Amino acid sequence: MVDVEKLIKNTVKKGKVIFGFKQTKHILKNKSAKLVVIANNCPYKEEIQKVAKKMKTPVFNSKSNSIDLGYACGKAFAVSTFTVIDDGGTNILKITNEK
Repeated sequence: MVDVEKLIKNTVKKGKVIFGFKQTKHILKNKSAKLVVIANNCPYKEEIQKVAKKMKTPVFNSKSNSIDLGYACGKAFAVSTFTVIDDGGTNILKITNEK
């Protein structure tokens, strides 16, 4: 079993991620995204999932709310969604396979 919070923190630290709904949507449409992580209370959850499915990008629906997801990312603010552009060698894509 993978510690999801630790994997997220390492990816934010070592890789390249983009935070926020508008930026996530933009990155998805440019086909640069490797993975989208969504908090369980994200108000745009369905819209992001629809765009990600259309662009064939994997989505991880976190069990954490946006405040806890922000904490897991090492941020002092709530994070409702973020997009992984480069995983920085952390293999974060394996969290989508372990559901």
